[in-house]
Amino acid sequence: MKPDQQQYVISIMSRDRVGIVHDISQAISGLDGNIADIRQSVLCGYFTMILLAAFPSAVSKRDIERRLAEVDARSETAIDAAVKEVEISDPIARNSIPDNAYVLTATGPDRVGFVATVTSFCATNNINIVDLSTTRSDGDYVMILIVDLSCCPVINDIRIGLQDFARANHLHIVLQHYDIFRAVNEINLPVH
Repeated sequence: MKPDQQQYVISIMSRDRVGIVHDISQAISGLDGNIADIRQSVLCGYFTMILLAAFPSAVSKRDIERRLAEVDARSETAIDAAVKEVEISDPIARNSIPDNAYVLTATGPDRVGFVATVTSFCATNNINIVDLSTTRSDGDYVMILIVDLSCCPVINDIRIGLQDFARANHLHIVLQHYDIFRAVNEINLPVH
C-alpha cells in the first residue's frame, strides 16, 4: 500500500448470480481501488465476499458506499454491502495463514450446537480460528478449521485435551500442522 492510500474491508452479500464479482471489482477499480485480498463463497444460493482494498486518500468511505449502492441499484438481485476503514495501527498481514497454523477437522452426527460445541474448545484454549468451512452429508457434519495456536498452551496439552473433548462429545477430531495438511492434500498438476 502506498503512503497516500487508505485501506478498507468491504463485505458483500447477495443472492447468487453471474457477474457479481465483476460488478463489485469494477466499481472498486473505478475509484482507483486496488484489491489486495478476497474471500468469496456461495452458500445455499447466497453469494458472500469479503475483500481488502486500498484507495487513494481522497476516496472516502462514503464514496465507496455510494459506488456500491449504484451497483445495487443496477443489479437484478439486491446487494448488501458494508465498508469498514482499516485503522492505521491495525497490522495487515501479507499472509493470512500464520506460521503456527494447524488444520483441525471435526466430524460427527449432525446436531444442533455442533459448531458451538467445537468452537467452545477453541475459545477455552485461546485458539484463534482463521478460516472455517462446514458441510453436512448423510447425517454427518464436518468442520474444517484453520487455527492459530500461537497464543495457546503447549501443543501436546492441546492434543490431549482434544482427545478427551472428542471422546466426551462423540466426535472424531484430527489436528495436524497446516504445512503437513497442505503437502498431503495438495494436488500437483503437471505443467506441459
